Amino acid sequence: MPLVRRFLTHMSKKSSNFLGPGGFAKARSEGASFVMVENRPYIPSLIVDLKDDSVINAAKVILSCAEEIADGTETWKKPVGKTPTVKVTKLCGGLTNALFQVDINNESQQSVTSVLVRIFGAEGMIDRDKETANFARLCNTKNGSSVVHAQLEYLGRFGNGRVETLIPNMRAATISDLQKKEDLVLEVTRQMARLHCGFDVPNYMLDDEEGERNEFQPVLWDVLASWNDELITKISQACSSDLRLVNIFFSAIFGDTNPPLQFESSIGAAEGDDEPALTEMMSHIAQQLTRETRWMKDYISEHHPNAPVAFCHNDINAANILLNDELDSGDDNNYNRDSVAMIDYEYGAINYTMYDIANFICEHCGGNDNGIPNYGLVPSVDLQQKLVREYIQERDRVLNAAVTNSKDVNEEVLTLLSQVQTFQMASNLYWGTWGILQGTTELLEGQYEIKIVKSRLHGEIDTNSWDNLRYGRNRLDRYRKQKQSLLEKRARSK
Repeated sequence: MPLVRRFLTHMSKKSSNFLGPGGFAKARSEGASFVMVENRPYIPSLIVDLKDDSVINAAKVILSCAEEIADGTETWKKPVGKTPTVKVTKLCGGLTNALFQVDINNESQQSVTSVLVRIFGAEGMIDRDKETANFARLCNTKNGSSVVHAQLEYLGRFGNGRVETLIPNMRAATISDLQKKEDLVLEVTRQMARLHCGFDVPNYMLDDEEGERNEFQPVLWDVLASWNDELITKISQACSSDLRLVNIFFSAIFGDTNPPLQFESSIGAAEGDDEPALTEMMSHIAQQLTRETRWMKDYISEHHPNAPVAFCHNDINAANILLNDELDSGDDNNYNRDSVAMIDYEYGAINYTMYDIANFICEHCGGNDNGIPNYGLVPSVDLQQKLVREYIQERDRVLNAAVTNSKDVNEEVLTLLSQVQTFQMASNLYWGTWGILQGTTELLEGQYEIKIVKSRLHGEIDTNSWDNLRYGRNRLDRYRKQKQSLLEKRARSK
Protein backbone atom coordinates (compact mmCIF):
# COMPACT_ATOMS: atom_id res chain seq x y z
CA MET A 1 0.00 0.00 0.00
CA PRO A 2 1.47 3.43 -0.94
CA LEU A 3 2.79 5.49 1.96
CA VAL A 4 0.15 8.24 1.57
CA ARG A 5 -2.75 5.77 1.49
CA ARG A 6 -1.45 3.95 4.57
CA PHE A 7 -1.21 7.25 6.43
CA LEU A 8 -4.71 8.36 5.45
CA THR A 9 -6.11 4.98 6.46
CA HIS A 10 -4.34 5.36 9.81
CA MET A 11 -5.78 8.87 10.23
CA SER A 12 -9.32 7.62 9.68
CA LYS A 13 -8.87 5.04 12.44
CA LYS A 14 -7.14 7.26 14.93
CA SER A 15 -7.91 10.96 15.05
CA SER A 16 -5.90 11.85 18.17
CA ASN A 17 -3.75 14.93 17.93
CA PHE A 18 -0.64 15.34 20.04
CA LEU A 19 0.41 18.81 21.12
CA GLY A 20 3.68 20.58 21.79
CA PRO A 21 7.22 19.22 21.53
CA GLY A 22 6.21 16.33 23.76
CA GLY A 23 3.86 15.18 21.00
CA PHE A 24 6.76 14.48 18.65
CA ALA A 25 8.70 12.68 21.38
CA LYS A 26 5.65 10.62 22.34
CA ALA A 27 5.08 9.57 18.73
CA ARG A 28 8.64 8.30 18.46
CA SER A 29 8.60 6.55 21.84
CA GLU A 30 5.43 4.69 20.84
CA GLY A 31 7.00 3.68 17.55
CA ALA A 32 4.30 5.44 15.54
CA SER A 33 4.75 5.52 11.79
CA PHE A 34 2.17 8.27 11.31
CA VAL A 35 0.58 10.65 13.78
CA MET A 36 -0.93 14.11 14.01
CA VAL A 37 1.07 16.64 16.02
CA GLU A 38 -0.04 20.27 16.25
CA ASN A 39 -2.83 19.41 13.75
CA ARG A 40 -0.32 18.50 11.06
CA PRO A 41 1.05 15.13 9.89
CA TYR A 42 4.23 13.80 11.45
CA ILE A 43 5.85 10.83 9.72
CA PRO A 44 8.99 9.91 11.70
CA SER A 45 9.69 6.89 9.49
CA LEU A 46 10.07 9.05 6.36
CA ILE A 47 13.76 9.96 5.99
CA VAL A 48 15.00 12.17 3.17
CA ASP A 49 18.32 11.35 1.54
CA LEU A 50 19.80 14.33 -0.26
CA LYS A 51 21.26 12.00 -2.89
CA ASP A 52 17.99 10.55 -4.22
CA ASP A 53 14.40 11.52 -5.04
CA SER A 54 13.16 11.31 -1.47
CA VAL A 55 12.90 15.12 -1.36
CA ILE A 56 10.10 14.83 -3.93
CA ASN A 57 8.54 11.95 -2.04
CA ALA A 58 8.48 13.93 1.21
CA ALA A 59 6.79 16.89 -0.48
CA LYS A 60 4.16 14.70 -2.13
CA VAL A 61 3.40 12.73 1.03
CA ILE A 62 3.06 15.77 3.30
CA LEU A 63 0.98 17.67 0.75
CA SER A 64 -1.38 14.74 0.21
CA CYS A 65 -1.85 14.33 3.95
CA ALA A 66 -2.34 18.06 4.45
CA GLU A 67 -4.95 18.05 1.68
CA GLU A 68 -7.06 15.58 3.64
CA ILE A 69 -7.21 17.83 6.70
CA ALA A 70 -7.55 21.15 4.83
CA ASP A 71 -10.37 23.34 6.09
CA GLY A 72 -10.52 25.83 3.25
CA THR A 73 -8.49 28.57 4.92
CA GLU A 74 -5.11 27.45 3.56
CA THR A 75 -3.08 29.84 1.45
CA TRP A 76 -1.41 27.04 -0.54
CA LYS A 77 -2.91 25.30 -3.55
CA LYS A 78 -3.16 21.53 -3.55
CA PRO A 79 -1.74 19.79 -6.64
CA VAL A 80 -4.30 18.31 -9.04
CA GLY A 81 -4.08 15.93 -11.96
CA LYS A 82 -3.09 12.30 -12.16
CA THR A 83 0.37 12.72 -13.64
CA PRO A 84 2.00 15.82 -12.16
CA THR A 85 5.49 16.83 -13.16
CA VAL A 86 7.90 17.78 -10.44
CA LYS A 87 10.87 20.13 -10.37
CA VAL A 88 13.31 20.33 -7.46
CA THR A 89 15.59 23.33 -6.97
CA LYS A 90 18.22 23.52 -4.23
CA LEU A 91 18.06 26.91 -2.58
CA CYS A 92 21.09 28.80 -1.34
CA GLY A 93 21.32 30.89 1.80
CA GLY A 94 20.72 28.32 4.52
CA LEU A 95 23.74 27.92 6.81
CA THR A 96 22.10 25.36 9.09
CA ASN A 97 19.67 23.46 6.87
CA ALA A 98 19.50 22.13 3.32
CA LEU A 99 16.60 23.87 1.55
CA PHE A 100 14.74 22.71 -1.55
CA GLN A 101 11.97 24.27 -3.57
CA VAL A 102 9.62 21.61 -4.93
CA ASP A 103 7.27 22.69 -7.75
CA ILE A 104 4.45 20.25 -8.53
CA ASN A 105 2.58 20.95 -11.80
CA ASN A 106 -0.71 19.35 -12.72
CA GLU A 107 -1.07 17.49 -16.00
CA SER A 108 -2.58 20.48 -17.78
CA GLN A 109 0.23 22.75 -16.55
CA GLN A 110 -2.36 25.31 -15.50
CA SER A 111 -1.49 25.42 -11.81
CA VAL A 112 1.60 24.93 -9.72
CA THR A 113 1.99 24.03 -6.06
CA SER A 114 5.34 25.16 -4.68
CA VAL A 115 6.57 24.14 -1.25
CA LEU A 116 9.77 24.41 0.75
CA VAL A 117 11.34 21.17 1.95
CA ARG A 118 13.70 21.82 4.85
CA ILE A 119 16.26 19.14 5.75
CA PHE A 120 17.46 19.71 9.30
CA GLY A 121 21.14 20.41 9.96
CA ALA A 122 23.23 21.33 13.03
CA GLU A 123 22.34 18.03 14.64
CA GLY A 124 22.18 18.30 18.42
CA MET A 125 22.42 22.11 18.49
CA ILE A 126 18.70 22.75 17.96
CA ASP A 127 15.79 20.99 19.66
CA ARG A 128 13.73 20.20 16.57
CA ASP A 129 10.69 19.14 18.58
CA LYS A 130 10.48 22.54 20.28
CA GLU A 131 11.39 24.42 17.15
CA THR A 132 8.72 22.74 15.01
CA ALA A 133 6.05 23.07 17.69
CA ASN A 134 6.91 26.77 18.01
CA PHE A 135 6.72 27.23 14.24
CA ALA A 136 3.33 25.50 14.12
CA ARG A 137 1.98 27.81 16.83
CA LEU A 138 3.38 30.88 15.08
CA CYS A 139 1.69 29.89 11.82
CA ASN A 140 -1.59 29.36 13.67
CA THR A 141 -1.52 32.95 14.96
CA LYS A 142 -3.57 34.49 12.17
CA ASN A 143 -5.35 37.64 13.21
CA GLY A 144 -5.18 41.38 12.78
CA SER A 145 -1.75 41.51 14.39
CA SER A 146 -0.42 38.32 12.79
CA VAL A 147 3.13 37.66 13.94
CA VAL A 148 4.17 35.84 10.76
CA HIS A 149 3.40 36.42 7.09
CA ALA A 150 -0.18 35.48 6.22
CA GLN A 151 0.99 33.01 3.55
CA LEU A 152 3.53 31.23 5.72
CA GLU A 153 2.14 27.79 6.61
CA TYR A 154 3.51 24.71 8.34
CA LEU A 155 2.35 21.65 6.38
CA GLY A 156 3.95 18.72 8.19
CA ARG A 157 7.10 17.06 9.43
CA PHE A 158 9.02 13.93 8.48
CA GLY A 159 11.94 12.13 10.10
CA ASN A 160 14.70 14.63 9.37
CA GLY A 161 12.90 17.73 8.20
CA ARG A 162 9.61 19.40 7.43
CA VAL A 163 7.53 20.94 4.63
CA GLU A 164 6.36 24.57 4.57
CA THR A 165 4.63 26.80 2.08
CA LEU A 166 6.81 28.81 -0.24
CA ILE A 167 5.58 32.40 -0.30
CA PRO A 168 5.23 33.38 -3.99
CA ASN A 169 7.01 36.30 -5.64
CA MET A 170 9.51 36.65 -2.82
CA ARG A 171 13.29 36.81 -2.77
CA ALA A 172 15.79 36.83 0.05
CA ALA A 173 17.08 40.20 1.16
CA THR A 174 20.76 41.07 0.78
CA ILE A 175 23.24 43.05 2.82
CA SER A 176 22.93 45.76 0.17
CA ASP A 177 19.17 45.91 0.83
CA LEU A 178 19.79 46.45 4.53
CA GLN A 179 22.34 49.17 3.80
CA LYS A 180 20.31 51.10 1.22
CA LYS A 181 16.67 50.61 2.23
CA GLU A 182 15.99 52.22 5.57
CA ASP A 183 12.23 51.73 5.15
CA LEU A 184 12.84 47.99 4.91
CA VAL A 185 14.91 47.98 8.10
CA LEU A 186 12.18 49.91 9.90
CA GLU A 187 9.52 47.41 8.77
CA VAL A 188 11.62 44.49 10.03
CA THR A 189 11.89 46.33 13.35
CA ARG A 190 8.10 46.72 13.46
CA GLN A 191 7.70 43.01 12.77
CA MET A 192 10.01 42.24 15.67
CA ALA A 193 7.75 44.30 17.93
CA ARG A 194 4.68 42.42 16.67
CA LEU A 195 6.40 39.10 17.29
CA HIS A 196 7.48 40.06 20.81
CA CYS A 197 4.07 41.40 21.80
CA GLY A 198 1.63 39.44 19.64
CA PHE A 199 2.67 35.82 20.14
CA ASP A 200 0.87 33.99 22.92
CA VAL A 201 3.70 31.97 24.45
CA PRO A 202 2.54 28.35 24.97
CA ASN A 203 2.70 26.79 28.42
CA TYR A 204 5.24 24.16 27.37
CA MET A 205 7.81 26.95 26.96
CA LEU A 206 7.31 27.99 30.58
CA ASP A 207 7.17 24.56 32.28
CA ASP A 208 10.32 22.97 33.69
CA GLU A 209 11.10 19.24 33.66
CA GLU A 210 9.00 18.74 36.82
CA GLY A 211 6.03 20.51 35.25
CA GLU A 212 6.39 23.60 37.41
CA ARG A 213 5.42 26.90 35.77
CA ASN A 214 8.23 29.46 35.57
CA GLU A 215 8.36 33.11 34.64
CA PHE A 216 9.90 34.16 31.34
CA GLN A 217 13.61 33.32 31.40
CA PRO A 218 15.97 34.28 28.55
CA VAL A 219 17.28 31.23 26.73
CA LEU A 220 20.58 32.93 25.87
CA TRP A 221 22.53 31.66 28.87
CA ASP A 222 21.25 28.09 28.81
CA VAL A 223 22.05 27.75 25.12
CA LEU A 224 25.55 29.13 25.54
CA ALA A 225 26.16 26.87 28.55
CA SER A 226 25.03 23.85 26.54
CA TRP A 227 27.21 24.78 23.56
CA ASN A 228 30.19 25.44 25.80
CA ASP A 229 29.87 22.04 27.48
CA GLU A 230 29.68 20.35 24.09
CA LEU A 231 32.61 22.39 22.84
CA ILE A 232 34.82 21.35 25.76
CA THR A 233 34.16 17.69 24.92
CA LYS A 234 34.63 18.11 21.18
CA ILE A 235 37.82 20.15 21.40
CA SER A 236 39.33 17.45 23.58
CA GLN A 237 38.28 14.85 21.03
CA ALA A 238 39.49 16.86 18.06
CA CYS A 239 42.85 17.82 19.50
CA SER A 240 43.70 14.48 21.10
CA SER A 241 47.50 14.60 21.04
CA ASP A 242 47.93 16.89 18.04
CA LEU A 243 49.59 20.20 18.94
CA ARG A 244 48.65 21.66 15.55
CA LEU A 245 44.98 21.56 16.42
CA VAL A 246 45.66 22.99 19.86
CA ASN A 247 47.25 26.01 18.20
CA ILE A 248 44.38 26.30 15.72
CA PHE A 249 41.76 26.37 18.46
CA PHE A 250 43.83 28.78 20.50
CA SER A 251 43.91 31.14 17.51
CA ALA A 252 40.17 30.67 16.88
CA ILE A 253 39.07 31.38 20.45
CA PHE A 254 41.71 33.82 21.70
CA GLY A 255 42.40 35.56 18.38
CA ASP A 256 45.78 37.18 17.89
CA THR A 257 46.32 37.91 21.57
CA ASN A 258 49.43 36.64 23.31
CA PRO A 259 49.13 33.35 25.21
CA PRO A 260 48.16 33.68 28.90
CA LEU A 261 51.10 33.39 31.30
CA GLN A 262 50.12 29.86 32.31
CA PHE A 263 50.53 28.85 28.66
CA GLU A 264 54.20 29.80 28.35
CA SER A 265 55.56 26.74 30.13
CA SER A 266 52.79 24.47 28.84
CA ILE A 267 53.50 25.24 25.17
CA GLY A 268 57.15 24.26 25.48
CA ALA A 269 56.26 21.11 27.38
CA ALA A 270 53.57 20.17 24.87
CA GLU A 271 56.00 20.57 21.98
CA GLY A 272 58.14 18.04 23.79
CA ASP A 273 55.23 15.56 23.73
CA ASP A 274 54.30 16.23 27.36
CA GLU A 275 50.72 14.85 27.38
CA PRO A 276 49.67 16.41 30.73
CA ALA A 277 50.76 19.83 29.50
CA LEU A 278 48.81 19.33 26.28
CA THR A 279 45.71 18.34 28.24
CA GLU A 280 46.04 21.44 30.44
CA MET A 281 46.23 23.67 27.37
CA MET A 282 43.18 22.08 25.79
CA SER A 283 41.20 22.48 28.98
CA HIS A 284 42.09 26.16 29.26
CA ILE A 285 41.21 26.84 25.63
CA ALA A 286 37.90 25.01 25.80
CA GLN A 287 36.78 26.70 29.00
CA GLN A 288 37.58 30.23 27.82
CA LEU A 289 34.13 30.71 26.28
CA THR A 290 32.51 29.50 29.49
CA ARG A 291 34.38 32.24 31.35
CA GLU A 292 33.29 34.85 28.80
CA THR A 293 29.67 33.71 29.01
CA ARG A 294 29.75 34.04 32.80
CA TRP A 295 31.20 37.57 32.52
CA MET A 296 28.61 38.63 29.93
CA LYS A 297 25.71 37.29 32.02
CA ASP A 298 26.98 39.01 35.17
CA TYR A 299 27.44 42.31 33.33
CA ILE A 300 23.90 42.28 31.92
CA SER A 301 22.42 41.26 35.27
CA GLU A 302 24.18 44.19 36.95
CA HIS A 303 23.66 46.91 34.35
CA HIS A 304 20.39 45.85 32.69
CA PRO A 305 18.48 43.97 35.40
CA ASN A 306 15.08 44.98 33.99
CA ALA A 307 15.77 44.21 30.34
CA PRO A 308 12.42 43.07 28.83
CA VAL A 309 11.99 39.44 27.83
CA ALA A 310 9.59 37.87 25.29
CA PHE A 311 9.50 35.28 22.51
CA CYS A 312 12.21 36.35 20.04
CA HIS A 313 13.39 35.27 16.61
CA ASN A 314 17.09 35.37 17.65
CA ASP A 315 18.44 35.04 14.10
CA ILE A 316 17.18 37.91 11.97
CA ASN A 317 19.64 38.38 9.12
CA ALA A 318 19.31 39.24 5.44
CA ALA A 319 18.81 35.62 4.37
CA ASN A 320 15.94 35.25 6.85
CA ILE A 321 14.06 38.24 5.43
CA LEU A 322 11.97 37.84 2.27
CA LEU A 323 10.97 40.76 0.05
CA ASN A 324 8.31 40.94 -2.63
CA ASP A 325 10.40 40.97 -5.81
CA GLU A 326 7.87 43.23 -7.55
CA LEU A 327 9.23 46.09 -5.42
CA ASP A 328 12.57 45.83 -7.23
CA SER A 329 11.14 47.35 -10.41
CA GLY A 330 9.21 50.21 -8.86
CA ASP A 331 10.04 53.51 -7.23
CA ASP A 332 7.37 53.13 -4.54
CA ASN A 333 8.92 50.72 -2.06
CA ASN A 334 5.95 49.96 0.13
CA TYR A 335 7.50 47.74 2.78
CA ASN A 336 4.81 46.28 5.04
CA ARG A 337 3.62 42.98 6.51
CA ASP A 338 2.50 41.79 3.06
CA SER A 339 5.68 42.62 1.14
CA VAL A 340 8.18 41.64 3.87
CA ALA A 341 8.36 38.33 5.73
CA MET A 342 10.63 37.12 8.51
CA ILE A 343 11.30 33.38 8.15
CA ASP A 344 13.38 30.57 9.70
CA TYR A 345 12.39 30.61 13.36
CA GLU A 346 14.58 27.64 14.30
CA TYR A 347 16.46 29.63 16.96
CA GLY A 348 13.23 31.24 18.19
CA ALA A 349 12.79 31.16 21.97
CA ILE A 350 12.17 33.36 24.98
CA ASN A 351 14.96 35.90 25.15
CA TYR A 352 15.81 39.55 25.71
CA THR A 353 13.83 41.65 23.23
CA MET A 354 16.71 44.07 22.65
CA TYR A 355 18.92 41.11 21.78
CA ASP A 356 16.77 40.66 18.66
CA ILE A 357 17.40 44.24 17.57
CA ALA A 358 21.09 44.05 18.51
CA ASN A 359 21.55 40.85 16.54
CA PHE A 360 19.81 42.42 13.53
CA ILE A 361 22.22 45.36 13.74
CA CYS A 362 25.21 42.99 13.83
CA GLU A 363 23.87 41.15 10.78
CA HIS A 364 24.09 44.36 8.74
CA CYS A 365 27.81 43.54 8.58
CA GLY A 366 27.26 40.35 6.60
CA GLY A 367 29.77 37.51 6.59
CA ASN A 368 27.20 34.79 6.00
CA ASP A 369 28.77 34.04 2.62
CA ASN A 370 32.48 33.80 3.44
CA GLY A 371 32.68 34.01 7.23
CA ILE A 372 34.22 37.49 7.18
CA PRO A 373 31.84 40.23 8.44
CA ASN A 374 32.57 43.81 7.41
CA TYR A 375 32.21 45.74 10.65
CA GLY A 376 32.51 49.01 8.79
CA LEU A 377 28.88 48.45 7.76
CA VAL A 378 27.45 48.54 11.29
CA PRO A 379 24.54 51.04 11.42
CA SER A 380 25.25 54.43 12.93
CA VAL A 381 24.16 55.21 16.48
CA ASP A 382 21.59 57.61 15.03
CA LEU A 383 20.02 54.83 12.97
CA GLN A 384 20.12 52.45 15.92
CA GLN A 385 18.28 55.07 17.96
CA LYS A 386 15.73 55.45 15.17
CA LEU A 387 15.11 51.68 15.16
CA VAL A 388 14.55 51.65 18.90
CA ARG A 389 12.07 54.53 18.64
CA GLU A 390 10.20 52.75 15.82
CA TYR A 391 10.11 49.59 17.92
CA ILE A 392 8.59 51.43 20.89
CA GLN A 393 5.89 53.01 18.71
CA GLU A 394 4.88 49.68 17.14
CA ARG A 395 5.01 47.86 20.48
CA ASP A 396 2.68 50.42 22.06
CA ARG A 397 0.35 50.21 19.07
CA VAL A 398 0.10 46.41 19.33
CA LEU A 399 -0.47 46.59 23.07
CA ASN A 400 -2.93 49.49 22.77
CA ALA A 401 -0.77 51.31 25.27
CA ALA A 402 -1.60 54.85 26.27
CA VAL A 403 0.48 57.50 24.54
CA THR A 404 3.23 58.71 26.87
CA ASN A 405 4.78 62.14 26.82
CA SER A 406 7.84 62.78 24.70
CA LYS A 407 10.15 63.06 27.71
CA ASP A 408 9.28 59.55 28.89
CA VAL A 409 9.68 58.18 25.37
CA ASN A 410 13.08 59.80 24.98
CA GLU A 411 14.21 58.33 28.28
CA GLU A 412 13.05 54.86 27.25
CA VAL A 413 14.79 55.20 23.89
CA LEU A 414 18.09 55.88 25.66
CA THR A 415 17.53 53.00 28.09
CA LEU A 416 16.75 50.48 25.36
CA LEU A 417 19.53 51.82 23.12
CA SER A 418 22.01 51.12 25.93
CA GLN A 419 20.69 47.56 26.09
CA VAL A 420 20.96 47.17 22.31
CA GLN A 421 24.61 48.22 22.37
CA THR A 422 25.38 45.74 25.16
CA PHE A 423 23.51 42.90 23.46
CA GLN A 424 25.58 43.40 20.31
CA MET A 425 28.43 41.97 22.38
CA ALA A 426 26.20 39.06 23.42
CA SER A 427 25.28 38.42 19.77
CA ASN A 428 28.94 38.25 18.77
CA LEU A 429 29.70 35.88 21.66
CA TYR A 430 26.69 33.71 20.76
CA TRP A 431 27.42 33.30 17.07
CA GLY A 432 31.15 33.14 17.68
CA THR A 433 30.60 30.15 19.95
CA TRP A 434 28.21 28.67 17.38
CA GLY A 435 30.81 28.95 14.61
CA ILE A 436 33.61 27.39 16.70
CA LEU A 437 31.35 24.49 17.68
CA GLN A 438 30.24 23.89 14.11
CA GLY A 439 33.85 24.02 12.92
CA THR A 440 34.93 21.57 15.61
CA THR A 441 32.27 19.13 14.46
CA GLU A 442 33.53 19.43 10.88
CA LEU A 443 37.08 18.64 12.02
CA LEU A 444 35.90 15.58 13.91
CA GLU A 445 34.03 14.41 10.83
CA GLY A 446 37.19 14.80 8.73
CA GLN A 447 35.75 17.40 6.36
CA TYR A 448 39.06 19.30 6.19
CA GLU A 449 42.69 18.32 6.17
CA ILE A 450 44.45 19.67 9.24
CA LYS A 451 47.18 21.23 7.12
CA ILE A 452 44.75 23.66 5.43
CA VAL A 453 42.56 24.48 8.45
CA LYS A 454 44.86 27.24 9.74
CA SER A 455 45.04 28.90 6.31
CA ARG A 456 41.25 28.81 6.01
CA LEU A 457 40.88 30.16 9.54
CA HIS A 458 43.01 33.22 8.81
CA GLY A 459 41.35 33.88 5.45
CA GLU A 460 44.45 33.03 3.44
CA ILE A 461 42.60 30.53 1.21
CA ASP A 462 38.98 29.72 0.24
CA THR A 463 37.84 33.26 1.05
CA ASN A 464 34.92 32.98 -1.37
CA SER A 465 33.39 30.04 0.47
CA TRP A 466 31.80 29.57 3.88
CA ASP A 467 33.94 28.51 6.82
CA ASN A 468 32.42 27.96 10.27
CA LEU A 469 35.67 28.22 12.20
CA ARG A 470 36.66 31.44 10.43
CA TYR A 471 33.22 32.93 11.08
CA GLY A 472 33.39 31.98 14.75
CA ARG A 473 36.85 33.50 15.11
CA ASN A 474 35.78 36.79 13.51
CA ARG A 475 32.63 37.12 15.64
CA LEU A 476 34.63 36.39 18.81
CA ASP A 477 37.27 38.88 17.74
CA ARG A 478 34.57 41.53 17.47
CA TYR A 479 33.26 40.55 20.91
CA ARG A 480 36.72 40.93 22.46
CA LYS A 481 37.22 44.37 20.93
CA GLN A 482 33.80 45.54 22.09
CA LYS A 483 34.46 44.25 25.59
CA GLN A 484 37.85 45.94 25.75
CA SER A 485 36.34 49.23 24.55
CA LEU A 486 33.56 48.97 27.13
CA LEU A 487 35.97 48.29 29.99
CA GLU A 488 38.22 51.16 28.95
CA LYS A 489 35.24 53.51 28.74
CA ARG A 490 34.04 52.51 32.19
CA ALA A 491 37.56 52.93 33.63
CA ARG A 492 37.77 56.48 32.24
CA SER A 493 34.41 57.38 33.75
CA LYS A 494 35.50 56.45 37.29
